[in-house]
Amino acid sequence: MNRRYLLLALPVFSFLWFACTIFIAGHFYPDYSHVAQFISELGATGSPYGNYVNYLGFIPTELFLLGFVFVSDSVLPRTKWNTIGLILIAVYGVSLGVAAFFPCDFECEPDVPTLSHLIHMASAFPGYLCGILAIFCISSASKSWSKSKTFKYTGYVAGIFALFALVNLDPSSNTVGLNQRVLEFTLYSWFIYFGYCLRRKLPNKAIKGDK
Repeated sequence: MNRRYLLLALPVFSFLWFACTIFIAGHFYPDYSHVAQFISELGATGSPYGNYVNYLGFIPTELFLLGFVFVSDSVLPRTKWNTIGLILIAVYGVSLGVAAFFPCDFECEPDVPTLSHLIHMASAFPGYLCGILAIFCISSASKSWSKSKTFKYTGYVAGIFALFALVNLDPSSNTVGLNQRVLEFTLYSWFIYFGYCLRRKLPNKAIKGDK
């Protein structure tokens, strides 16, 4: 399949799959609040459709994203920071995939956390940080493939905005769900923008060998 198509389609599919999972699961979760509750609560132990949310929703989302990393690696110049950035995006995807395999306890606020809950928390938050660091790494190294400074500075703005959302993921906050959704939306917006820019800036290398 044409890699120019995949560079944009994969992050878009990943985002849409993720957004639809959250919307549909939230609709069937009694009294669920997208503003006040973590996304992970939709797949938590004891949630109405936790297994479906994790295995048919969250995990396919990350597989689309890992596919995007693989295709991006085939067209992005092999510099140190580009490589580190792609690895960090992969770590972000894998970490959230692990968090789906090991759901948090019911409502993600247990008195005595289970091993699954501890693994979930130990995977999710570092994963978010890796996603943010990936933005800074790839944006800083964009001179190797993009003549425009717009991509670099857009990345810096997105990275700072995402970092601000991350540090505000306070479980006691009445807007923790909203903050998490802002974080996810910011990361995915940049992933899609990154794929779009790669698609435009590297047309010849991106389609080399494609059929």
